[in-house]
Amino acid sequence: MRGYKILIVEDDLKMNQGLLHIISKQGYAAESVDSGEKALEKIKNTEFDLVISDLKLPGIDGRQLLKATKKYDANILFVIITAYGTVDTAVAAMKEGAEDYILKPFDMEELRLVVKKIMEKRKLLLSNIRLQRQLEKKYTFENIIGTSEAMMTVFKTINRVKDSRTTVLICGETGTGKELVARAIHFNSDKASKPYLPVNCAALNENLLASELFGHVKGAFTGAISDKRGLFEAADGGTLFLDEIGDIGAGLQQTFLRALENGEIQPVGSFERKKVTVRIIAATNKNLEAMVEQGSFRKDLYYRLNVVIINLPRLRERQRDIGILAHHFLKRYSAQNNKSIKRISQEVLRLLENYDWPGNVRELENIIERATLFEVSSEITPDSLPSALTTPPSVSDTEPFSKDIKSLEQLSKKHIIKVLETTGGNKTKASKLLGVNRSTLWRIMNRLKLN
Repeated sequence: MRGYKILIVEDDLKMNQGLLHIISKQGYAAESVDSGEKALEKIKNTEFDLVISDLKLPGIDGRQLLKATKKYDANILFVIITAYGTVDTAVAAMKEGAEDYILKPFDMEELRLVVKKIMEKRKLLLSNIRLQRQLEKKYTFENIIGTSEAMMTVFKTINRVKDSRTTVLICGETGTGKELVARAIHFNSDKASKPYLPVNCAALNENLLASELFGHVKGAFTGAISDKRGLFEAADGGTLFLDEIGDIGAGLQQTFLRALENGEIQPVGSFERKKVTVRIIAATNKNLEAMVEQGSFRKDLYYRLNVVIINLPRLRERQRDIGILAHHFLKRYSAQNNKSIKRISQEVLRLLENYDWPGNVRELENIIERATLFEVSSEITPDSLPSALTTPPSVSDTEPFSKDIKSLEQLSKKHIIKVLETTGGNKTKASKLLGVNRSTLWRIMNRLKLN
């Protein structure tokens, strides 16, 4: 555990030097002072992980030093050394933030064990702080790229709703970045340290989704061999992101509405209701209003979700952002693949800006990733782009109902081929762009006799 710094505060010279010797022998960088005033000066100028202080000191005593230390840096851990007659005071100090107390007289082994336990906690604390900073960096607004008016509206809405418990509905085509917005809302909010749990409602059938969301009790159905907590309960105090909310079955919509309205959930197979406090962020690429009119989505659930709506624009509607996004992805994948590509040629930028982008930002990211791998020069050139961008559209591309398209099946086949060309034949990426899962794409390709 080398590298951790410990400050010893003890006015008895013999005790001071004894503690310094013991702590140093454990492998820690240790310093000592004989007063609370000197300790505060040290703390302001040096980054300490732990302070071990006698309770009784001349001038500023141990409890006062504890309060001042925590006020300066709440992450510095603190241990009080006290005599038997002042145990109550030491316990009070623990309520004010001290990790532990050591009774005089103590043996060296007791001190070592206390310090070891405290420093293991410090290690975990620092790990959590680093993780939190990584999450904050990853999901800051800076990672939602755009300067268009539509994106500025998105940024403003995120900023206004992030700290509320209001339900947010994110609408947009596949690939526009709905989950990135959901993560930005959560990780920039006062709930950032709480759970963020995403679930794809389209990936599970109604029964499995009910169990996933609300949990189940042992014996609720075949295979339920034990109780299971649902995502609503696991995300308590945090955020639950429900992607593809429009795919929730009619039977589950009523249960979900009840959970939204009163914060109560009922595990599958249980008669017990549980209270949870969860902020819901939902997303869809479907027109829920049209689904309400068709009777496939409950009107009351739609209005319960429709509190704050964030509409993500299609990439073809934010042409001025295409170049900015392309350079952002180039920087990422150039570094990731150990390439030294710094630029995108003007010809490529023109091709990108004139493309229709059926797969939106996700498709642009895939194309730049592919181009970074294929490019052999110091800038992205048209040679590294898929043919969908470099080949002028044929008559059949611009006129879907022209003579060479005899059926909807032929049109579907042509579109899938075009998307597969865009992804360099990668079926996983193609399925994401098409808004279906990989197994569905395989079935469609087999039906259309596509190799």
